[in-house]
Amino acid sequence: MKILVIAHRVPYPPNKGEKLRTFHQLEHLVELGHSISLIAPLHQASDENDAIGLTKALGIKVQTCALSNKYLRFAKALLTGRSLSEANFVSPAVSALINAEVKDFAPNTILVSASSLIPYVSNKGSARYSANILTDFMDVDSNKWQQYQAKSGFPMAMVYKREAKLIKALEVEAAHVSSECYLIAQAEVDLFKSEVSAIGNIRVLANGMNTDVFKAKPELINHQQPSLLFTGVMDYKPNIDAVLWFVENCWSQVSDAFPSAELVIAGMNPSPAIQKLTSKGNIKVTGFVDDIMPYFQAASVFVAPFQIARGVQNKVLQAMACEIPVVSTERGIEGIVHKNGDDVLLAKDAKEFTAHCIALLNDQAMAQEIGGKARQTIVDHYAWPEVLKPLTEQLSGDHKL
Repeated sequence: MKILVIAHRVPYPPNKGEKLRTFHQLEHLVELGHSISLIAPLHQASDENDAIGLTKALGIKVQTCALSNKYLRFAKALLTGRSLSEANFVSPAVSALINAEVKDFAPNTILVSASSLIPYVSNKGSARYSANILTDFMDVDSNKWQQYQAKSGFPMAMVYKREAKLIKALEVEAAHVSSECYLIAQAEVDLFKSEVSAIGNIRVLANGMNTDVFKAKPELINHQQPSLLFTGVMDYKPNIDAVLWFVENCWSQVSDAFPSAELVIAGMNPSPAIQKLTSKGNIKVTGFVDDIMPYFQAASVFVAPFQIARGVQNKVLQAMACEIPVVSTERGIEGIVHKNGDDVLLAKDAKEFTAHCIALLNDQAMAQEIGGKARQTIVDHYAWPEVLKPLTEQLSGDHKL
């Protein structure tokens, strides 16, 4: 099979959510013998080197194209009734690159990595190309923007409301021009069918986990100075919101109970609000790190205090694979196989979230038992070849809707 992948970012290095997902899809498709060509816009200078790295890592053809000035693109989108998400990824130059590759490569299938890219393959709801189109929504993005709206005041609430409406229109368009569309969990599929479209070509394509990489090293845990960990891109609103909520509502009580405890916020591009947290007691903001594994393997507890979220949190899967006991809100664990009180501890409010963190720090045996069961959940349910079956079945023709 010849597959053209249109990605919203170069999926390399596989060091964050959507990059990990697309990279492992590509890796598995290459292992199965498919011929892959990938096109993605350039968002920063380092993307060019990342494209070269992806070619070396997987042996696939990777083409990139620079986008025009970001603010001009956003201004044009506002004036022409397009979503800001679409403006962030879609440009005539990239479209021309795709047109040329479709002509030269003649793909059987075009795999699109986000609903905001659908204008590349659709013209007002009609497919531009004869190739089989598959769209990986990952999450119901329109609902995420609705959540932003609900938690914001004027004028941003109006901006988010506009974005939610326009993204929903793109999601509907994508569903109608694609043979199949994929979402990260059954909860997302159910939400899509209830809020966006009841069309029948929506399937679950879960995230997997490399358990040979993400694994525990209990000897790294310092029980004399326990570490609570949060990881993620720290200029991303749901991550910022989660950390600020935890610090405001939980951290002082945890710190009072364990004065030596440290809260580690590990991830690139910390916003000013996150950077300011270092002025508080025992909070470490790392910024970008070359290797996240030492932070996972040294953590006593992983916190997932999400108030805004869509889809599956890779960071939670990674923590579970590393045998770290996870304390989470319902939003943080959404879409992940789990059993509350067995392989994860869920909290309905700040008081319960705090109590769970303190209980785990107090009881190492309980923490180890929950962490061990979390690891087993990942091993049983999240191997990449297994979770990618919906995609590979579609490509082989084994699946019929």
